[in-house]
Amino acid sequence: MPRQYQRKTSWGQTPLADMERAADEVIRGQTSLRQAGRDSNIDKSTLMRFIKKKKRGEVKSVAWGAVAEAKRVLSDEMEEELANHLKQLAAEFHAPNKCRELAFEFAQKNLVSVPDNWTKKQCAGEDWFGNFLARRQLSVRTPEATSLGRATAFNRTTVGEFFDNLATVMDR
Repeated sequence: MPRQYQRKTSWGQTPLADMERAADEVIRGQTSLRQAGRDSNIDKSTLMRFIKKKKRGEVKSVAWGAVAEAKRVLSDEMEEELANHLKQLAAEFHAPNKCRELAFEFAQKNLVSVPDNWTKKQCAGEDWFGNFLARRQLSVRTPEATSLGRATAFNRTTVGEFFDNLATVMDR
């Protein structure tokens, strides 16, 4: 499960539409950079940086969304392929640690550069894995231990009785 970080500032909370409107006013010359910033409650440096990105055509989002996109390890297609494979393995009751190891092996086979801690531990990081599961709407459960009653009932006598009964049913 990913960590639950609580933000302590309001930086990067300006909606994209507000940034666009303020930037357009400055670009069209309707107002100054400082005045547009004051009117929209946006820092002038932030607004200037946004205008420069907009002119270069690099604006996808504001705040941390762009940073998270830049730090992604696997592409969308690779993540989709990995997600489909994990769904197939779900029938085999693979634990989260096994899935993280599989993600690391998948990245290595596809020659994707991975963070150092992945290489050190030979598996994907817990935060990455939690975010991956959230992005792909997946859940991986840790398998539960077999109950004591089932474990003790699994012996030579009961298994022999089961197959004797099965043979009788099959003969009918």
